Amino acid sequence: MAIVSFKTPSLTVRAASSALAAGASAVVVVDNASGDDSVARLQSQQSAKLQIVELETNLGFGSACNIAAEAAADVDVLLFLNSDALLTRSAADTMIGELSRFEGRAIVAPKLLDGDGRVEHSVGLLPEPGHLAVRALGLHAVGWWLMRHPIARSLLGRTRILREYGLAETATRTIDAQFVSGACFAIGRAAFTELGGFDERFFMYFEDSDLCRRATRRGMRIRYIPEASVMHVRGASASGDYPFGPLRSRSMRQYLGKWYGKKGMLIALTMLWLRAVRHTLGAHPGTRRAWRAFLAAFRDEDPRAAGVGR
Repeated sequence: MAIVSFKTPSLTVRAASSALAAGASAVVVVDNASGDDSVARLQSQQSAKLQIVELETNLGFGSACNIAAEAAADVDVLLFLNSDALLTRSAADTMIGELSRFEGRAIVAPKLLDGDGRVEHSVGLLPEPGHLAVRALGLHAVGWWLMRHPIARSLLGRTRILREYGLAETATRTIDAQFVSGACFAIGRAAFTELGGFDERFFMYFEDSDLCRRATRRGMRIRYIPEASVMHVRGASASGDYPFGPLRSRSMRQYLGKWYGKKGMLIALTMLWLRAVRHTLGAHPGTRRAWRAFLAAFRDEDPRAAGVGR
């Protein structure tokens, strides 16, 4: 079990406790230089199954996950859990059981529920330029509106709109997907090693999309299991950067550049510029933040100095 912590001491202790209660043989928590009492609180748990790795510098989410995976050297299955999520034994057992069907060569993820018990959008299509443009310009609200109305949802059937905006809520059995959220998922150690772990160029955000895309190209399955439920306080560990802050915007540009070349990077910068312009013309309260995100997307300097993480 791997958990990355950054300035969420109470949530991290709860997540680690839930993992131990779920029967994890080992729980590795990597603290990304929180600079608070996170480590002290974790140490008070006094469990031989709990290992704490304290970093001197915030290395980012993907890098810390890779460190956690290396530290959990004796396990064959890696289960990654956000510090703002709570695991149950039934969810863990269901995920591991599904993973065993593919001899560990798969990524399996549960249904995520927010604090009010509502299903989160944690499964769908892999990000591509058109999809990200829709979200950056706020047009994805149409997709969510359609999915909230049963008649519209039934008419859409197996369309792309349903697969992007409605899978999490409409799936009643385990299904194949293109993408699942990195908030909670399981993968075989050998498969994770084969993939080279998370791409550490993504300081935070889009590292899960990138991993799913690489796994698919290696012939691994991406499985969404609605029968397994995990509570997730969405964004509680995201340091206010979600959904289109500077870190996410930079990662989006890096992701599109990696998979779509210079054209992808240009598309990312253009859509962020249009988003900032739209906010400006509409006197949106997030206008300044939108321009900061646009400018941040140009830069490739190490964001660790920003003191942010997940």
